[in-house]
Amino acid sequence: MKKEKFYSENDIPSTQQKELMWKNIEVNIPLKKKAAVLFHWKSFLIGNAAAVLLIFSGIGIISTYNNLFDSSSTEEQVYATLNTATKQLQNLTPLLIQQASEQNKNSIESTAEAIDEIDKLINEIKTDIINNGSSPAKETSLKRLYATKLDFYKEILLNQEEQS
Repeated sequence: MKKEKFYSENDIPSTQQKELMWKNIEVNIPLKKKAAVLFHWKSFLIGNAAAVLLIFSGIGIISTYNNLFDSSSTEEQVYATLNTATKQLQNLTPLLIQQASEQNKNSIESTAEAIDEIDKLINEIKTDIINNGSSPAKETSLKRLYATKLDFYKEILLNQEEQS
């Protein structure tokens, strides 16, 4: 295919016309004077804010799940608190026996032995609850044993106070 066949000499632009045409094209094309941005701060900040919100919502979901489906019930927390309190009082008992007068020493020792028996009963009921499940009767018995145990400790402390 020959261009002379389709175009005449007048159809082809001269060198000057080509230069003029390209200058007009360059003038009409807007130049981007901004360099390409390698790091877009707005996207970075929005992404980090979204990540922080996701982390907080994840923590909220996990804590809500733990609160709703927590295996330790309020009853178990009460028993744990009672165990802690009675252990501290149990550590105090030998000191009170040493400081007691001879007539009170026997009373405190027998009360301490009764507390040990109550501890055995409490452990038996707890084991039974773990093995066979809980029932209102077992829960009531456990509460009464803890109350009796605390009464005995109160008795020991009041005897020691009267002696002082």
